[in-house]
Amino acid sequence: MRVSIQWLHELLEIPWDTDEIARRLTMGGIEVEAIEPAAVPFHGVVVGSVKTVMPHPGADKLRIAQVDAGDGALHTIVCGAANLAEGQKVPLALPGAALPGGKTIRISELRGVHSEGMLCAANELGLDDGSSGLLILDADAPVGKDLREYLQLEDDILTLGITPNRGDALSMLGVARDLYALGAEQLQDPAVLGAAAGEWTQLDATEKAQEGDYAVAVDAAARAACPSYTAQWIDGVPERLPDHLRERLRRMGQRCIHPVVDLLNLWMFETGQPLHAFDAEMVQGGLCVRWAQAGEVLDALDGRDLTLEPDMLVIADAQGPVALAGIMGGRRTSVTAATRSIILEAAFFQPKAIQGRARRLSLQTDAAMRYERGVDYQLAPRVARAVLAQMATLAPVQLRSARAFTLQGSLPVPAEITLRQQRLQRVMGMSYAETAVERVLTRLGLQIHTVPGGWQAKVPSHRFDLRMEADLIEEVGRIYGYEQLPVHRPRGILQAASSTPTVSRMMRHILQVRDYHEVITYSFISQEAQKDFVPEADAPALLNPLSADLAVMRASLWPGLLQTLQFNAKRQQERIRLFEMGRIFSAERQSMILAGCIAGTADRENWTQAERDVDFFDLKGDVAAILALWPQTSFEFRALTSEASLHPGQAAEILVAGRRIGMLGALHPVLADRHDLDKTVFFFYLDMEMLEGLDNGRHFVPLSPYPALRRDMALVIPDTIEAGAVLAAMRQEASAIVQEIWIFDRYQGEPLLAGTYSLAFAFLLQDRERTLTEADVQRELERMLTAVQQIGSIELRA
Repeated sequence: MRVSIQWLHELLEIPWDTDEIARRLTMGGIEVEAIEPAAVPFHGVVVGSVKTVMPHPGADKLRIAQVDAGDGALHTIVCGAANLAEGQKVPLALPGAALPGGKTIRISELRGVHSEGMLCAANELGLDDGSSGLLILDADAPVGKDLREYLQLEDDILTLGITPNRGDALSMLGVARDLYALGAEQLQDPAVLGAAAGEWTQLDATEKAQEGDYAVAVDAAARAACPSYTAQWIDGVPERLPDHLRERLRRMGQRCIHPVVDLLNLWMFETGQPLHAFDAEMVQGGLCVRWAQAGEVLDALDGRDLTLEPDMLVIADAQGPVALAGIMGGRRTSVTAATRSIILEAAFFQPKAIQGRARRLSLQTDAAMRYERGVDYQLAPRVARAVLAQMATLAPVQLRSARAFTLQGSLPVPAEITLRQQRLQRVMGMSYAETAVERVLTRLGLQIHTVPGGWQAKVPSHRFDLRMEADLIEEVGRIYGYEQLPVHRPRGILQAASSTPTVSRMMRHILQVRDYHEVITYSFISQEAQKDFVPEADAPALLNPLSADLAVMRASLWPGLLQTLQFNAKRQQERIRLFEMGRIFSAERQSMILAGCIAGTADRENWTQAERDVDFFDLKGDVAAILALWPQTSFEFRALTSEASLHPGQAAEILVAGRRIGMLGALHPVLADRHDLDKTVFFFYLDMEMLEGLDNGRHFVPLSPYPALRRDMALVIPDTIEAGAVLAAMRQEASAIVQEIWIFDRYQGEPLLAGTYSLAFAFLLQDRERTLTEADVQRELERMLTAVQQIGSIELRA
């Protein structure tokens, strides 16, 4: 969950700076995982107004624009953006402006025409919002105003780790409520949520709302799963959201899709109420909330056709499902550029009707995440009203009141909980003043009244997680402050720790110096993975697993290591060495095991030796280094051909006095094909309990979530130019998306001309804001090639 500090200030008065807000939230039980600025630094960019656009006389893809920067003069700008047009308001970087990535704007000449600045795309400013070409601003954007000031970019973004029980905190309003309880002031709901919905028909869920050929109904069998369903037919849709709303959406980590979809997403982020819009003209005969029929198919918005099961709740029209309730809509009724009328859905779905369905279909959506945890059951009609009111300020929209309905059945009953003062003090280990407890509970939105020995509290509709006395005790503790708990000096007998390193510590050290990375994987794995690696395993199965992938206790560490290896391999890690110390399970006992795996190249890439992949003997050498901790013990490696998970020609067991203490070898080819591995993976394990019975005398930079791309380039260079000069020229010209540049090969001789040599360069490209396209990469390489050609006669090697 991402939170904008500016947005929070609109919901309540906060007397603290960002660091203090983060501290209070973390101490209050909502962990702040990261703090980052809303926009990367840049300056010298203003709102420009495009007055005229003319073709460039010397280039078909370039055009010449005259742009008003608000300084009384028109600036000539050469621009290649396809969406440039007269009358637009766009970001203009004037000479001297500094853009992200260390780029400085200067007056330059492009094909014979002087350009006095640059018109900017969103990604060139670090503001990528999903648009292509120039960043088009609102028509009323003030010409000449500094862009950072206009878009109010001086903001901080908090990334919050929301625990599964706090579904109410998956919204700006929910976080604001917690801050209010923690000491902020003047909490207010978004203004339009203050009034009750009353502009359309309110019906009991047992009724069927109908007007002409249009109906809204909740099937009798589905009424418990969907106690409240609001559908509004709205004619007219906004063509564009204002800049401040588009920017707000970007700060929440979302790209602009369509004005209606974007607006609904904003309301979900603000209130926690998921919403959905159908293209009204595509809906046939109205809507019905019902359970799916076995084998029904939904043409999901993610491009897949999902086969539904009878325990999945759907929204359907006369032709079949148009949405998987609370999870994802369908393509047939999706909002597109051609949409002129929508049916707005605002509903309350019971968490149990949504939980597990998205995971079963390999889906993860913002709506499902909220409905699974619980949404305010009184909120849907109010948010529907709010959306309608805001749409009316953005476009000439009209509600067809005869085709707008709220079907409402038996909503959940607010819990009433008794909190005993004596119990509170005993659990927390300290006494609380009655006024302090009442202040905490009241600020959390609970309605309280005193009873003998404590309080009776009525829980608000947005706090699904408060169900029993222990929950209220936790709330008092976290809001009053865990740091207020009494501190006692520890009591005990202190003894000096042994200076002799343990066997496990020595094993770790040996593997770490051999370039292994330690991992910790789940103790639960899937039935399929268990059968692949230990077909005869009798490890216990879980009665209530979190998912099918975590259904049984592991009988081997190898499945978890393989999953971790695949995760790294898919992220272009070419040399992988992993190990884990953990327990494996059978019906009778647990065993402590050391296991590891390797794949990819045997050595780090360099020009002193030929690259080769790891083999069986690389792994054997690593295992032998561990076994060297027992110099008095004779270990035997014996060929193994019957292990189900290992290659019959590249596997061995490790014996001591005829007893197996471990195995190593290559993954069986059948399993390698099943897991789509393009490199041979080698595994080992050692039984630590058996081994212990033998006699043995940088500055952190956050990782980008987007994939990196590697490209190579070979250049033919005159002897008079040093390799360092070429590398320096590349690094100077490279933009922020070029993460690394290094030389991996040098060649001199035939067929190169005398007096020249060849260098091969590798480039690692990665953006922090989006996935790079091939056009981005090619443009970057061409720019660096042009830069090095300025220092001499350098050419690409054929």
